[in-house]
Amino acid sequence: MGLNEVLLFVEAVVCASIVVAVWKLDKERLLGLIAVALILIATTGGKLITVFGHTTNAGNIFYAAIFLATYFLIERYGRKEGVRAIWWGAIALLSFLALAELSVAFVGSGETALFDAALFDVFARAPRVAFASLIAYAAAQSLNVYLYGYLKRRLAGLYLWLRANAANALAQVLDSTVFFSVAFVGVVAPPNVLDIILTGYLIKVVFVMLASPLLYLNTLEEDEEDGQPAVTLRYDLLSWFAPKPARGIEADADT
Repeated sequence: MGLNEVLLFVEAVVCASIVVAVWKLDKERLLGLIAVALILIATTGGKLITVFGHTTNAGNIFYAAIFLATYFLIERYGRKEGVRAIWWGAIALLSFLALAELSVAFVGSGETALFDAALFDVFARAPRVAFASLIAYAAAQSLNVYLYGYLKRRLAGLYLWLRANAANALAQVLDSTVFFSVAFVGVVAPPNVLDIILTGYLIKVVFVMLASPLLYLNTLEEDEEDGQPAVTLRYDLLSWFAPKPARGIEADADT
């Protein structure tokens, strides 16, 4: 295992941990995390790397983490919150790109000439990657939210892991095809684009496959002070495999 494989593993562990930690706080911060992940994709997703002998880009884990965060939202607040996350992420990405391009357009001082040149080089490519990520995000996340909501209504309790991975595996086909095609066709040779698509797809599917058991940590309890629903983490391993009854917000979320 080389350096890139080690870094990929570390990135996956860190991203999954951050999703759970932020979810412990509240859903608004989780929406902010989705926005940050999209910005990371827009700025680093144009970088190609080699892992396990195959070529892909550097933003796959960030995108898979968005799907994991979306499942946390849907599990607690329903499909409407998943749709809200799509709009929130798109607006945040467009705002970042517009403001970044304005900042790059400023005439810099001579003391920062090297930094100005580096910024210009990065953001000369960023709009194409950002456009690719925006189109792929809107399309794949719409499908993802629909599929997960549909499976959530049909499958409950023991099937949480199954519905997360089924929705992810199907939606990531659309995401990988759209994003990598728009971002890299004409930049790299067609056979390499196919390798990039397949490798990126496998990374995102495996990440969610391994991280989705974290969804079983999600539960709803009453706050001791004001009696309001509060998100907590469940550490009773036996309860992971028990069907979770609908209650409170969760019961009304998909209506």
